[in-house]
Amino acid sequence: MNGPVADVVAGLKAGGEGDILVNTSPSITKALLSADLLDRMYLLVIPEIVGGGMRLFGDGLPSTKWKLVHQETGDLGTMALVHDRLR
Repeated sequence: MNGPVADVVAGLKAGGEGDILVNTSPSITKALLSADLLDRMYLLVIPEIVGGGMRLFGDGLPSTKWKLVHQETGDLGTMALVHDRLR
């Protein structure tokens, strides 16, 4: 990114059409959540304990409400979840 995440995404939304996809970037996701610029979240939950890693939803994020709009579960318990932001 060539600037603050919120500014870059706001510029993309103002000057273009279509969806903006952020793929596996907790730092960008947190910045977009903080700026209230996220409308839909695709989460993949894999039941494996690795003992570490960065938290996606840490302290300091604003309170928001989301609705589960799609869910699929794989044979080994992996869950694909789609949540839409309620405004």
